[in-house]
Amino acid sequence: MRIVDTHNDALLRLRCPEQGLTDPARHVTCRRMREGGLTMMTFAAYTSEPEEFGSMLHMGLREIDAFYTMLDVHREDLQQVRSPEDLERAAAAGRIGALLSVEGGNVLEGDLHVLRLLHRLGVRMFGLCWSLSNEIATGCRDTGPDDRGLLPFGREVVRECDRLRMMVDLSHASDRTFWQVLEIAQNPVCASHSCARSLCPDQMRNLTDEMLTALGARGGYVGVNFSHDFLVGGGLPPEHRATVDDVVRHIEHMAERAGVRAVGIGSDFDGIGRTPVGLEDCGCLGRIAEALLRRNWSEADVCGIMGENFLAYWKRVLDA
Repeated sequence: MRIVDTHNDALLRLRCPEQGLTDPARHVTCRRMREGGLTMMTFAAYTSEPEEFGSMLHMGLREIDAFYTMLDVHREDLQQVRSPEDLERAAAAGRIGALLSVEGGNVLEGDLHVLRLLHRLGVRMFGLCWSLSNEIATGCRDTGPDDRGLLPFGREVVRECDRLRMMVDLSHASDRTFWQVLEIAQNPVCASHSCARSLCPDQMRNLTDEMLTALGARGGYVGVNFSHDFLVGGGLPPEHRATVDDVVRHIEHMAERAGVRAVGIGSDFDGIGRTPVGLEDCGCLGRIAEALLRRNWSEADVCGIMGENFLAYWKRVLDA
């Protein structure tokens, strides 16, 4: 069974990239990826709130450099993948595939040339915004009259992502942004790390049932997020913890709305605080498969959730 995680923030936590993914206090380490049987992990270069770095572009390039340093440190275990075929080659060599994404289109600083350079650097998934709005799109924190949706520069970005066959990631986007991207995108889009809003109505970060249905109808993909608040809602006492069953509850709901072939795993490890009980780090991902099988899911559908659905989605983008 191939296990794929479509989002984590490990690069943001690599304060000393030369040490690689070795800090046991983090959710993602190279050892835990091996223990968890991962086939591919998606590493996001996060670009928002750049006070520490001086500019969004500087912040993004710093994290992309950390990605390549990480690959060098773990050259026996990790291999960069820019296509599903690369993943096959990595598996044949006994290595885990490492996909590079961007979380926050702020990195472009209004220049479409930067997007093309990011593609040359290996970025294959592009998140238009983090929760805050930028010059590309409105983020999920801006609702009601503040939701301006996809901005003029954002339309150029989506069209260029289509041309480059780069996956457009709508996690963190506002409702209006979501629908406007679906209107103009020629290729299927994704929400790499989101949950179901109808199960947690207080979380605007999650997707509505209508969004899930539309995403599935367009051949898109959604990866379930492991954040406590997104799974069970905010405002609960610190001792309360979501569980594997809560993750499965969202998977089943999203599969009902988007289709069983549209759903996968987007943990958001190292970007979240409270993790679900039983899913404390990336070495535990196999427990989701075990839980689904106990609920009488077919082995084929479980394999889809664990990784095959995302790989099929990626191929649809490349073949569009």
